[in-house]
Amino acid sequence: MFLNISIIRMVKMSAIFLLRRLPVLVLALLCTHANAQDIHFSQFANSPVNLNPGMIGVFGGDTRAVANYKDQWRSVPVPYTTFSGTVESKVYWAKGKYDRYFTGGLLLNHDKQGSLSLTSMQVGLPVSVTLPVTKFGFLTVGATPAFGQRSFGTEKLSFDAQWNNRIYDPQAPTHENQLFQSQSLKYFDFSAGFNLRLQSQLKRSRLDIGGGIHHLNRPYHDFWSASLNNPGNVRLHNRKVVHASALVQLAHNYDLVVQGMYQRQGGYREAVYGAGLRMHLNRNMYREMALQISLDFRHHFRDALIPRVDFFFKTWQVGFSYDVTALSEVKTITNKRGGPEVSVGYRLYRVKPIPKYKSCQLF
Repeated sequence: MFLNISIIRMVKMSAIFLLRRLPVLVLALLCTHANAQDIHFSQFANSPVNLNPGMIGVFGGDTRAVANYKDQWRSVPVPYTTFSGTVESKVYWAKGKYDRYFTGGLLLNHDKQGSLSLTSMQVGLPVSVTLPVTKFGFLTVGATPAFGQRSFGTEKLSFDAQWNNRIYDPQAPTHENQLFQSQSLKYFDFSAGFNLRLQSQLKRSRLDIGGGIHHLNRPYHDFWSASLNNPGNVRLHNRKVVHASALVQLAHNYDLVVQGMYQRQGGYREAVYGAGLRMHLNRNMYREMALQISLDFRHHFRDALIPRVDFFFKTWQVGFSYDVTALSEVKTITNKRGGPEVSVGYRLYRVKPIPKYKSCQLF
C-alpha cells in the first residue's frame, strides 16, 4: 500500500514538473524541428514571392506591391500572426521592347508565434530575369538572398524552483541560468526558382508552371549552441515547392481559375488545390471590375477547407479567405476554427512610348 502511494506521488510530481516545463519543452521541440517553421499562406498565389522566387516579375505592369496578413490559432490559444510585404519593379533590356526584363524588389516577412512570442524577421532582395521562349511563352528565373533573425521571450516561463509549498512566486530565482545560450539568432538565407508563363494571344487564358527550392544554404537555427562561438547543429531543411495555376476564359465575362501547390520540408508536407469562378462585372477600359469566388482544400497539414473571395478593381486586388479546420483531429482543439487571411495587391503601369513594332508582354 505504501508502495502504491509512493508511486502515485511520483507520477503526480512528474506530471506537475512536466506541466511547469511545458513552455520550454514546446520551445525546444519547435527549435529542434525548425523545418516546420517557414511561414505559409493559404492564399499562396497571392503571395507569389514567398511561394517561389521564380514568380518575381510575373505580372502585368511595371511595378507590383503585395501585402499579406494572417491570424490563426487564437482559439487554442496559441496565436500565430504573420505579415508579409513585397515590392517589385521591372527594368527592360531595350527601349520599346517589353518581352524581356530584369526585376528587382524588396521582401519583408514578420511572424510571431505562441505565448513565448517566438518571432521571425526576414528582409530579402528578390531579383529575377524574364525571357521569351516562344511567341507567347515566358521563362522567369529568380533568386532571393535574405537576412533573417529569430528570437523568443522568457517572461511567461515558469520553473519548478519558483514553487514553494505549492505557492508560485514569479520573483523567485529559476536556477536555470545555463538553460539558453541565446534568445536570438541571425542568419543568411538563399532561395531560387523558375516559372514558365504561357498565355493566349486572343483570350485571357494563361498557364503558370513553376518550382523552387528555399534555404539552399540550410542556415543554422540553434538557440542551444555548445558555446557562444559554435553555431550548433540545428539547420533548416530545404523547402521544395512545385505549383501550377491556370485561368481559362469560358465566356466573354466568365473565367475558370484552377490552382495547386505541393511543398515538402523535412518531414513536413503540404498540398493545396482548388478552383473558382471569376466574373467580370465591368470590362470597360480603366473601369475594370471583377469578382472571384473559389474553394481550396489543404491536406497533409491540418486538413482544411479554404473558401476565398477576391475582388478586382482596375489594377487593385483584394482577397479574403478563412481556414475551416473541420476535416481533421485538429478540429477538437480549434473548435473547427482556423484563421482569417487578407491579401492586397496593386500593379502600376508606366506610360510608355509607342513602339515601332508590336511586342507582347505578360498580363
